[in-house]
Amino acid sequence: MCNDELPDFSVLMSVYQKEKPVFLDQALMSIEEQTVIPDQIVLVEDGPLTAELDKVIEEHQKRFSNKYELLKLTSNRGLGVALQKGVERCRYDWIARMDSDDVSVPNRFELQLKAVVNNPQLAIVGGQIDEFTGEVNHITGKRLVPTGQEDIYQFVKWRSPFNHPSVMLNKKAILDVGNYQANGKLEDYFLWSKVIIEKYPVLNLSEVLVHMRVDTGMYGRRGEWANLKQIFKLRRMLYKGKLVSRREELTGDFVMVANVIVPAKLRELIYKKVLHN
Repeated sequence: MCNDELPDFSVLMSVYQKEKPVFLDQALMSIEEQTVIPDQIVLVEDGPLTAELDKVIEEHQKRFSNKYELLKLTSNRGLGVALQKGVERCRYDWIARMDSDDVSVPNRFELQLKAVVNNPQLAIVGGQIDEFTGEVNHITGKRLVPTGQEDIYQFVKWRSPFNHPSVMLNKKAILDVGNYQANGKLEDYFLWSKVIIEKYPVLNLSEVLVHMRVDTGMYGRRGEWANLKQIFKLRRMLYKGKLVSRREELTGDFVMVANVIVPAKLRELIYKKVLHN
């Protein structure tokens, strides 16, 4: 299949002032060096950026002036709102998500677009990720998610069934279920759940599509008490959407509370040794 037979698509990325310029530069390069180049790159500036970040963006715009479209928010609104605005700005039916500090493998978009051609009804096409610290080749972990639709539909009961930085989204389907919303740090899990409640076809590829940068504070942030309100809201939505029973809802509530209570080091061990395998 030649590239001309693949659908046009946008890439959606949000960046805010605390991102490191070198990380953003690597992320943007991994988009521009794909085997299939996007037709539009929507970069949402979630509030004012630093001069160093502005310089990185300007340099990439010079190289790909006809690809980049900047959407500047006047203040930091959070990832959910930034992506909501970004989806609305994307011109094409397919939107590839990308985080501002991760690195996509060179044929990521090609693999996902070929899956889309085989099944145009798909709402989400995700894939596997590996985690790295420092250099991209310093792999420290991985997060594997199920590939088949029925397994994904079961997985969503307990954990997020897609690796957010890896997904390619059908814009119409995403808008039909209400788009991204400001749901704390669970904006992605809420969106996947809404898509599955509406019984849209979904898929994860078996290949690693993204190298995800991790830091020592990531597992600590997952244990923030502020997350609980959104977790309970999500579990209730899964119950009302008939994805979980009442018992499963309450069991999930208990597990999520336990996840917040345990020390960060133990949480990191559980994620790396159990949940990410």
